[in-house]
Amino acid sequence: MTTAPRRQHTLEVLVENSPGVFARAAGLVSRRAFNIDSLNVGPTENPTISKMIIVVGVEGHSLEQVIAQLDKLVSVISIKEILTDKVEAVHDTQPDYQN
Repeated sequence: MTTAPRRQHTLEVLVENSPGVFARAAGLVSRRAFNIDSLNVGPTENPTISKMIIVVGVEGHSLEQVIAQLDKLVSVISIKEILTDKVEAVHDTQPDYQN
C-alpha cells in the first residue's frame, strides 16, 4: 500500500516574544500528531514580536486544524500561509483594538 505524498505547507506565525511561546507552539503541533518538517524562529524589527516559520507536511483539513490550534494560543498575533505562487492567505488571530 502506497500513501500519497504529503504537500508541504509553510506558515509564518508572528508571536509575542516571551518565554515558553516557542515550546507551546511546537508542542501543540506535535501533540496533534502532525509532523513538523522545519521550524525556524527569529526576531523582527519589533523587539516584542518574534517570527516563526513552520513547515508542516499535511493536506486539506489537517492544515486547517494546525492553523486553528495555533490560533488558540494567546501569544499568537497572526498566521500567514506562504504559498509558492506568491499569494498569501492571512489568518488574523487577534481583534484590531487600535481603531
